[in-house]
Amino acid sequence: MIFLALILLGLFIVFSDQLSKQLVEKYLYLGQSIPVVPEIFHITLLRNPGALFGFMPGGRWIFIIVTLVSLAIMALLMIEIPRDKLYMRLGMTLIIGGALGNLIDRIRFGYVIDFIDFRFWPVFNIADTVLCLGAVFFLFEYITSSLKNDQSGGL
Repeated sequence: MIFLALILLGLFIVFSDQLSKQLVEKYLYLGQSIPVVPEIFHITLLRNPGALFGFMPGGRWIFIIVTLVSLAIMALLMIEIPRDKLYMRLGMTLIIGGALGNLIDRIRFGYVIDFIDFRFWPVFNIADTVLCLGAVFFLFEYITSSLKNDQSGGL
């Protein structure tokens, strides 16, 4: 039952990410910024042809290949995560969903659509958000499990 819920969550992430990007692309022009909370939070349409913070803008195919290989590895790892490690499984689901959302952009357009703008941080999207949140969940359970094992004298 949890496996099905995680699959549905992953699909919801990809759908939400793609829908939000489609709406922003439809109603804003490139570079347009709409203040939601002036000087704090804006919706700003940008296109990122690179990776994190625009790194390697010409690396489209490298990012596609790395993402595909990473997704295959994560899918295999997902099978190996013990059932009782719910935060690890949730984290991996979020990471996979976020990676798929941005991969779809790279394949379709050659760039990733970004629009969430807090003014003090580079503009990002829903896929980026869930990817980071997934890493936090995964690492949280990994670290807390490691600490418990260290305290109990086990591995």
